[in-house]
Amino acid sequence: METNLQNDGTETRRIGIAGMTCEKCVRRVEKALRGVDGVRDVQVDLNSAVATVRFETARTNIASLHEALLQSGYRPSAEMPV
Repeated sequence: METNLQNDGTETRRIGIAGMTCEKCVRRVEKALRGVDGVRDVQVDLNSAVATVRFETARTNIASLHEALLQSGYRPSAEMPV
């Protein structure tokens, strides 16, 4: 699995998300991911069903992002390099 590590201690990941069907879903996914401590930026694209997330590696990890998605009712479906 490829990652995009930055010099500022952050990492950017693209996460496929199953179950998004509307703009309300996009807002719920954004809110869930932004609620994870250490997340710096979130961009969610409904058409591709992908969230691009930049987070501090010292404060959170991909498992925490997946858990936040699951808790909000969406299933992470794949991770892709950025």
